Amino acid sequence: MCPGVRELFDSGWCLVINTLMKRMGERAYWKDLDRIDSSRCDSSVNEIKDISYTGSNSDEHKLDIYYVSDNREKPVFIDIHGGGFISGDKKVNSLFANYLAQRGLVVFTLNYRLAYPTITVFDQIEDVASAVRWIVAHARAYEGNIKKMYISGHSAGGVLAIAESLLCNDNNMRTVFNMDDRTYKYNGIILDCGAMHFYRKSIAYWGMRNMIFPKGYQRMEKYQYLVFENNSQLSTLPRTVLLTNENDELKDMSYYFKRVLDDYRVDNKLIDIGTDGHTGILFHTYTSGNQRILDCIQDFFSFQQSSPSS
Repeated sequence: MCPGVRELFDSGWCLVINTLMKRMGERAYWKDLDRIDSSRCDSSVNEIKDISYTGSNSDEHKLDIYYVSDNREKPVFIDIHGGGFISGDKKVNSLFANYLAQRGLVVFTLNYRLAYPTITVFDQIEDVASAVRWIVAHARAYEGNIKKMYISGHSAGGVLAIAESLLCNDNNMRTVFNMDDRTYKYNGIILDCGAMHFYRKSIAYWGMRNMIFPKGYQRMEKYQYLVFENNSQLSTLPRTVLLTNENDELKDMSYYFKRVLDDYRVDNKLIDIGTDGHTGILFHTYTSGNQRILDCIQDFFSFQQSSPSS
């Protein structure tokens, strides 16, 4: 980086730019809420809202559950919202979750602490892990089968989803992140317009990383696990679906990450359908094009219910 740019970011302008980015993210979130057509939701889906997964009353440590009760065990689907790590909320994923529940899944959408000025991506990875521990302990009460568990991340949530899956398979990574051994693994991952090359070399992404990671992050072992192209444990990922479309501004990242997955011989499928833009499937899940995408995902993973719950 040239000295002039570095001086700019090291000066008070950095605080101004970061604060502006945070506010822009928050405004985008409120606009996204207005895009959700709740009338499209199926009333047969049970929706249980705002369950604390840590015991605290913080909205950032709560999750929602969506499922159709039929006394049969169903695959568990964990869904992580996007928002550039600095904004967003599980409410944005409500329509998407309702439609997945209609397809025979028990869907858990979760919040996590938002980055900047004090919270980092490392904290968010910890939050996701805490939420999953709660889900594993309680899924059966909502007809969920944790032996058939899938995780999804939208935009920045894709990074958190990959990190969560890697933690299931890598003892060293769990040690570095100070996490206990796990008794579960994922059967599949869905990355919707994922920010999967957030560590790319550019001024914009350098600035973003300085908002969402602690000072000196480049030298931290935790961060190295998130530079996925250099992480040999990526080969342990389960089957993975990548979603993008013609108007997704991060489309190149999905194609980039597919090449990374191919290099590590991860069974994957890239679905490039439609023109809905970045995470458009969240707001127009009901369209024929997005239903076709869900059909492709369902076929790839062969979602199916288990035997009746006892």
